[in-house]
Amino acid sequence: MIPRKYKEFAKAYFSIAIKDNQRAKQALSLRDYPECFFYSQQSVEKSVKTMLEVKLVYKKEHELIADASNNLQELGKDLDIVLEALDYLSGGWSISRYPVINGQDIKTPEEIITEEMCRQGIDYSEKVLKIAESFLRKYGII
Repeated sequence: MIPRKYKEFAKAYFSIAIKDNQRAKQALSLRDYPECFFYSQQSVEKSVKTMLEVKLVYKKEHELIADASNNLQELGKDLDIVLEALDYLSGGWSISRYPVINGQDIKTPEEIITEEMCRQGIDYSEKVLKIAESFLRKYGII
């Protein structure tokens, strides 16, 4: 039995994950690549947190690869997609918001994040959203 608060957190995370995916697409249409990448990463992160809530794992942190690996094995091959998405977008919240040192140069997010990175991020976001939706349906959350 999944306690009510975990179900409610799962629903809330999933709702926000959908909105973050929509925000990523909107940012891409505006050619705001750092914003697009940020929201793609956020959508994937919240989708994974949605599934972890069902497993009674509450996470505030951004790093989720180990938690997903340890708690979501029942996803089977879909776990590979989830882990690829987390790996690809790892640190997305940071590189899309802050300047970084690249060799001898300081680079802004606008200089680092490309349209292709955004398109890949949105693709991962949509795949992980579908996996999370299926997972929530399996457990009767939605």
